[in-house]
Amino acid sequence: MKSTNTGSFNFIKLDKGEELIQSLNSFSIEKGIRSGFLTGIGVLKDVELGYFDLQKGSYNIKLFEGEYELLSLMGNIAISDGKPSPHIHVVLGGKDFKCFGGHLIKGFVGITCEMVLAVTDMKIERIHDPETNLRLLTPIQEGSKQ
Repeated sequence: MKSTNTGSFNFIKLDKGEELIQSLNSFSIEKGIRSGFLTGIGVLKDVELGYFDLQKGSYNIKLFEGEYELLSLMGNIAISDGKPSPHIHVVLGGKDFKCFGGHLIKGFVGITCEMVLAVTDMKIERIHDPETNLRLLTPIQEGSKQ
């Protein structure tokens, strides 16, 4: 991983073989990032995507073996269980030029992954919502207890 920053913007370049979610977790902890928004492009391989099934209250997970063009990566970082946690959705394209996407569970960099992370000073956490069984973004007011 290589990174540089200017103000609240971080340019992050992941190298071939790095696991994207784990790399962002490590970066966020190392830099003390508590919240932010990110976007990116690149190539991912052996990607696990999730689709949240509202009826079951859990993710259906599917492994896509091989390399795929990372056409769009969008997500955020917020505190979950006391540490920074990326929540990322991706759109991938295959050799057949068909696109598919979902919630990124795991994915390894195929060639490169280039991301911009805009760090914020907002206090947001992921808090479990019993109705959906998801950890949803929740703004935290100064002095309040959640």
